[in-house]
Amino acid sequence: MCDPVTIGITALAVATSTAEVVSQAKAAKAQTKAILNQREVVLEENRRAASAELFDRSREARREAARIRTAAGEAGLSLTSGSVEAMLMDSAMQQELAGDRTLANYESRNRATNAEAKSMLSHVQKPTALGAGLTIAGAAAGAYIKSPEGQKLTQKYINRP
Repeated sequence: MCDPVTIGITALAVATSTAEVVSQAKAAKAQTKAILNQREVVLEENRRAASAELFDRSREARREAARIRTAAGEAGLSLTSGSVEAMLMDSAMQQELAGDRTLANYESRNRATNAEAKSMLSHVQKPTALGAGLTIAGAAAGAYIKSPEGQKLTQKYINRP
């Protein structure tokens, strides 16, 4: 039977190890939350930047179309003439291509952001149930072995004369 000192030392070791495991789990959870929050912030920044770029390019295309119409009118050309329509179509096509590039860049930045977050999450040290159990059991065994009763067992079974 264990003496009260051995029981106390073992209980303290188990409590300390349990507190360490719980602390590690909380730290891992906080780290994961911070990484995911940062990912959301970057994704929102990417979305806003792409929206602003699309809006700016759309305004630029409208200004260009207005310049083409104005120049055609000042030159006495009909807005339905082939050359004016071709210039307006080219301007619209250039705007669409620029928009497609903006969206492709936006998607690429989002993929990179998600990959970076995934990589960072892979480095978060989360204690497993098995690892936590082994840590706690190891602390209990270590405390017991250092106790007077554990020392007697060590002498009897391990350090045989």
